[in-house]
Amino acid sequence: MLLAIKDLQVGHYINLPIGWTSHPFILNSFVIKDEKQLLMLQHLGLDTISVDPSRSKISQPSVVPSVIEEKVIHAQSPSTPSITNDIAMAEAVAAHIAKENEAVEQAVLKQTEEQNQLLQQQAWWKQIRTARSTYQNKIAILKDIYSKLNLQPLKAISLLESLSGELTIASEQTSHYNLALCNEELSSDTLYQNAMNITVLSTRLAQQLSFSSKDVAIVAQTALLSQFGMLWVPASIRNKKSELTKPEVNYLKQHPAYASQKLQSIEPLSDVIINSILQINEKFDGSGYPRGIKQDKISKYAQLIAITTRYNEMCNSNLLQQRYSPHLVIGLLFKLADKHYNKAYLEQFIKMMGIYPVGTIVKYQAQQAQVQMGITDSLKQPLIVDFDMLEPIKKRPLLRHCIDDQITIIKGVSCNDIAPEQIEKFSLIQRNNLYFPTSD
Repeated sequence: MLLAIKDLQVGHYINLPIGWTSHPFILNSFVIKDEKQLLMLQHLGLDTISVDPSRSKISQPSVVPSVIEEKVIHAQSPSTPSITNDIAMAEAVAAHIAKENEAVEQAVLKQTEEQNQLLQQQAWWKQIRTARSTYQNKIAILKDIYSKLNLQPLKAISLLESLSGELTIASEQTSHYNLALCNEELSSDTLYQNAMNITVLSTRLAQQLSFSSKDVAIVAQTALLSQFGMLWVPASIRNKKSELTKPEVNYLKQHPAYASQKLQSIEPLSDVIINSILQINEKFDGSGYPRGIKQDKISKYAQLIAITTRYNEMCNSNLLQQRYSPHLVIGLLFKLADKHYNKAYLEQFIKMMGIYPVGTIVKYQAQQAQVQMGITDSLKQPLIVDFDMLEPIKKRPLLRHCIDDQITIIKGVSCNDIAPEQIEKFSLIQRNNLYFPTSD
């Protein structure tokens, strides 16, 4: 029902007919709590207000109208001395309510920001977890291929073509992120992880170089089989955690020849792939192995995979003292451009990996972090996980997008400069394995 302003009482449940921006109250519908609210209502310029009797809390049925009328008359009369105090009181109450509204808005905004941050953190960690799970799945398939190449070669080649196709498709998927860190040590024998890392990097580099679909397939299959010859090198040599003797080094260097010899009898496998496997460890100046051939004799597929193979070797050496940070490996490889590697290919590889590749430990401001995912077309601003900061809700390590958060990385650092508890918490001396993140 509608009541005149003068007939309103404390306890009436009212519905204001104006928007919330036109009055100082938090809600448009509420129970009048006190005389202050009555005075404020009388200054809104309304003649009548809708009242809900069923929700009102009137202790007495009525109030003497003359008393209310007198208040309104006094409030409207410019000659009444008390009007200044009434208006001042109303303004003070309105200011207090406005301040409370602002505090509520700020609290809601903060909560919304925290919730959005949590959703973004969950999305990033999901991408990383999916990449790690898929990486492990592909390793299992590669093991199966290697085990079948001798006794079931046709089945093995079928699996090889399928796996290389899956990796090529994964590499082609459009994503804001190019590579994700999968830093688990899956087994003591790391040859399958080495082959997978080389394949992931090689397939992406072939596409970066605009190789044809046919050439990308050759690169992928060559890279997948690049470590096959290691099966004929004793595990005690290939997994040795201390310095190899000269005879052991010579034994290890024969693995491309072992692979070539074993694969020759598999008819569906092309000579281009077999010969490229044999040439991966050759260098432009003839200082490579096993045959010491020079630049013009090395296939373009072997030239490409030579870069990714050496990168993986230096990041994932069995000897910790010979294991380099990815950002240092990039610099060391560049120094050998032209002498050992195809410079044009190497420049594109550096562009693809960035100055701080995935797995690099970095310093920014006074903080330290590790690069978890590379950001496509960004040389210096990857996605990092902060060693000291936690996201506010789930309290998990905080992932930070260097571009969005305007973070400038000062430099890359080595594990020697990291606290032991951080090394253990973030598996910083584990493998620098890589896989493609899922598309955005």
